[in-house]
Amino acid sequence: MSMRLAACALLLPLVLAALLHPADVVAVGDGTPGRGGGGFSLRLVPSPGSNRNIHVDDDGFVHLNEHATTALRPPMHTQIGGKYSVVTSVGTGAGRRTYVLALDMTSNLLWMQCKPVQKPFAQQPPPFEPAKSPSFRHVPGNSRFCLPPAYGHQPTVRDPCKFHSTGLDGTDARGVLSRETLAFGASAGQEAEVAGVVIGCTHNSEGFSFNSHGVLAGVLGLGRQAPSLIWTLGQQRHGGVQVHRFSYCLPSHGSPDHHSFLRFGDDVPDTQHMVSTRILYMTSTISRDFSAYFVALTGVSVAGRQLHDIRELFKRHMHGQEWTSGCAFDAGTPTMVMIRPAYAKLKDAVVDHLEPLRVPIVSRVEYHLCFRATSQLWQHLPTVTLHFGENEARLVLPPQRLFVAVGQDICLAVVRSYDFTIIGAMQQVDKRFVYNVRAGRIYFAPENACHADVGHQI
Repeated sequence: MSMRLAACALLLPLVLAALLHPADVVAVGDGTPGRGGGGFSLRLVPSPGSNRNIHVDDDGFVHLNEHATTALRPPMHTQIGGKYSVVTSVGTGAGRRTYVLALDMTSNLLWMQCKPVQKPFAQQPPPFEPAKSPSFRHVPGNSRFCLPPAYGHQPTVRDPCKFHSTGLDGTDARGVLSRETLAFGASAGQEAEVAGVVIGCTHNSEGFSFNSHGVLAGVLGLGRQAPSLIWTLGQQRHGGVQVHRFSYCLPSHGSPDHHSFLRFGDDVPDTQHMVSTRILYMTSTISRDFSAYFVALTGVSVAGRQLHDIRELFKRHMHGQEWTSGCAFDAGTPTMVMIRPAYAKLKDAVVDHLEPLRVPIVSRVEYHLCFRATSQLWQHLPTVTLHFGENEARLVLPPQRLFVAVGQDICLAVVRSYDFTIIGAMQQVDKRFVYNVRAGRIYFAPENACHADVGHQI
């Protein structure tokens, strides 16, 4: 599918935490006894990269060094700033290593560098060595997970099971699919191993070196389709139960004493106090490599006023031979991406709301809408509300989740897109999200400072 993001560098409050902590597996409890041992977690950390040019003031707004922002601006087809990452151990025996992987909830594949590598990107520790892990197994060449064979070729079990994964950030990874054992922190304070996870061993990738910062080893795809991690967990039994749910809460600011976790199974909090919306296209195979959690975004309000004629703009539909548009949640996308016609309506509404202040609109190359910051402007920035389904749920976004301060200006931190709308990590801050893949619903509710994610290292 076409994945053109008219994007410039936007940095998240999520990258405000200190530089990446040393990789380790962690355990977490939710304050209740484990129910059957079916809960485990991955440590959720800001992706590595410099944080010296970004900070959050007491007002809760992200402040960027304007010169650093310009210098960090990537080409339009590449990543929009930082990502959130997860920590997991891969392999067994002498081949076991702990790696940091970029989180991607639009992809259905966990892929990482494996030796030998034709075009390596820098990472820590060095690339995975399959020959040293006794649990490493190749996926048969006739598996349904493999790329379609060349015309006229009938694949056999002995053929390599090739994959090709493309990301929204322009990353292109190719290689061979295998199965391997992953290790997680468990709710009982011990490790939980999950065998048979499909991983892509890439020996040739493009576009990821900009994102790896010399640390990241690859991508953990948490999309809804096979053979993603959550799909794999739903096929197996852990502590006597199958795992169909995962959860996270992204804090507004980080500290060495406050960790965040990607939680599975019994570590997922109760959802009774949460609102929810339906996951769309659960039985559809819209795209082999685009496994996003689409939802019905049916309306947008700016300062309490709903935007007109916007509902159809967020619906997914066929355009020629490709699926386009639609709206999805992704904690791996730094900030909100909005399809161009809807973005134009949002921009006009923000300008109309602030027009009585007569605040000058300023031109900045890296943002589409900026104002010269004044004390009045800070006090009158609008709250935006996203409406889902037929009065199913609302996601309220205070100004701190949509605007960033850049030098003497304040800018709308929403990126225009030709193809689709994504509710990114910046808009999900300080809210608990629970994805129930089997039930086909996403639950969410405010959670002050992500207080439930107080964990400890094993």
